Amino acid sequence: MNDDEINKERIRQIHTMLLEFASGNFAYKIERSDLNDDIEALTALVNMTLEEIKDSFLHQGYVNLNETYKHLVQMFFVLDMENSIVTFNSRVKQMLLFNDNELQEKDFSTFLTEDSKLAWKGLKSKIMHTNMDSHEEFIMLSFKTNQKLILTANCLVSKFIDHINQSERIVITSIEIIKSSKEREIELQKIVNSGKNKNETIKPRTVVNKNKQLNLSFSDIRKIRKVHDHIINNLDKPLSPLIELAHTFGTNEYKLKYGFKQLYGETVFRFLINERLRKACVLIQHTDTSIKEVAHLTGFISAPHFSKAFKEKYGFTPRDLRRQSNDN
Repeated sequence: MNDDEINKERIRQIHTMLLEFASGNFAYKIERSDLNDDIEALTALVNMTLEEIKDSFLHQGYVNLNETYKHLVQMFFVLDMENSIVTFNSRVKQMLLFNDNELQEKDFSTFLTEDSKLAWKGLKSKIMHTNMDSHEEFIMLSFKTNQKLILTANCLVSKFIDHINQSERIVITSIEIIKSSKEREIELQKIVNSGKNKNETIKPRTVVNKNKQLNLSFSDIRKIRKVHDHIINNLDKPLSPLIELAHTFGTNEYKLKYGFKQLYGETVFRFLINERLRKACVLIQHTDTSIKEVAHLTGFISAPHFSKAFKEKYGFTPRDLRRQSNDN
């Protein structure tokens, strides 16, 4: 393919990735290339954004982990000792978008990225030389889909004896944590139909502050989430005093202060600083914006103040990161 065709294919992969994102699927990412251009910068930004959304998914919102999330067997492969795929579950086809003929009896490694091929080769060697039927091991593997996207999965690998065929087999199982929307709908429906006040407290969301106990209602949590979104969308602006921020969104300072930490794991101010620094990292790595302008865009009062906060967070200065990004 010529350069125009290659770039069109890269743009198509980004488009496909964004469609998956829009449908609520955060499982995939785009394979990186060695090119150093605007499309590659966009690819890195899309991957980074989706990865952060996925990482924060379990920590945000008013959900109870024990009730609204569950483990799902995503993909299941059985291989022979020659690395050929003997069988697989139906979700393999759904996730990787290959048909039966493209998967059956094919070399398992052909569906992995180059880095994962090396990792798998090392584990396969270990399997061949150890008694894996009494040992299981986890490995992170990145699969290439038929749409040229990357699916990274945490896989459990083990070996067993197929007594019917009198042969050894390798089992690879990938497991994903997913949201159980049906359970969440039932929970919300109970609140709606309870006939009680809308501000009925939800017991799992209990905040303890020394000897004090704070119960957050569904309404309280919704208001705190709005504060969270307000901060994210105004990183370049000074943060209002907590009491003003609380009143703006219809809550009080006490609930905002301790409720925010319960929901997001850190204080409002620390969350603001971390999000500003996270945005700064993206701007430094993937744009030519000056360090001084990055400081301004992320709400720091001066470049020296920004550099100090950045080094305290990451252990190196913004200029160090810019130099490293330029070298790469």
